Amino acid sequence: MKKSLIALAVLAASGAAMAQSSVTIYGVADVWVGSQKGTATDFRAAAEATTPAELLAAGVSVGGKSTTKMGSGGLSGSRIGFKGTEDLGGGLKAVFKLEQGINLTNGDAAGFNRQSYVGLAGGFGEVTFGGTWTAMDDVMGASNSGFDSALSASKNVLVANAVYADHPGSTIKYVSPSFGGFSGGFSYSMDGDSAVKEDVTDFSLSYANGPIAANFAYQTQGDVSGSDDLKITALNGSYDLGVAKLLASYGQTKIDAAKSTDYQFGVDVPLSSALTLSAGYARSKDNAAAGDGKRTGYGIAAGYSLSKRTTAYAGFRTSNMKVAGVKVDEDRLIAVGLRHTF
Repeated sequence: MKKSLIALAVLAASGAAMAQSSVTIYGVADVWVGSQKGTATDFRAAAEATTPAELLAAGVSVGGKSTTKMGSGGLSGSRIGFKGTEDLGGGLKAVFKLEQGINLTNGDAAGFNRQSYVGLAGGFGEVTFGGTWTAMDDVMGASNSGFDSALSASKNVLVANAVYADHPGSTIKYVSPSFGGFSGGFSYSMDGDSAVKEDVTDFSLSYANGPIAANFAYQTQGDVSGSDDLKITALNGSYDLGVAKLLASYGQTKIDAAKSTDYQFGVDVPLSSALTLSAGYARSKDNAAAGDGKRTGYGIAAGYSLSKRTTAYAGFRTSNMKVAGVKVDEDRLIAVGLRHTF
């Protein structure tokens, strides 16, 4: 009898210990088939170019034939990940995440290239160390049309969205809890090289309460191409009317005397409990020092929830860039896809 009681106590203690820690396997499988014309602009080089010739040398393309292709991550980037927590007592937890991006068209993967960190979480918020998304990335696409996907009007248009450092690595990051709808984040990414000053610093501030959501973020990237720091400002927000959600964003990118200013407007319309239509318009303009370029984009997408985890989607997105009234870049995508999360 005594041995049985001891055995039960051991099993109970073991169960309690297991309950204090957990590991979850999760992922996204997303693939699309469609037609694409043109190539994505190298916005960092384009922001520093001053003539159409320099833009072309930076990898900007014009014209070309449409290509029928299959792509991975039309609605969300395909990935597989592991995340876990351990209760350390006193409201403190240890946390970790390992997340790997996957090209669903051929199965290629490159280590835990999306996220790889360990940290501590509690009533004070969460502090992590390693390869994480920056504080700016946490809020950057919150008000993008087209579900912030490859079908968004902002794709290949907004410079701030394209050139900010989303995953510099060697990052210390803090995310606060919510206080009356307000929350914030800060991240600092070390370059690890004494010969350069390429550290990346971010902070963000968010507000979400009822139908209103708003986000502000600022990032500096040190010593970009031997120039002054690259400074990026982003502001976005949304207002849910019930019958539709209005979306808007503003961004500015500055390096030395070159400056680009971005705008985007969009709307999400729930046509039923399962079907949502999203449309948007995006525009970006460079000053003379940045090449006097103008980019314009339009996009429309529809998402249909087949279940809580599976979504079918389709859409069209087009964008172009002009310098001195001459078109030097164009891009178009028509896609139909399927996303499953687990």
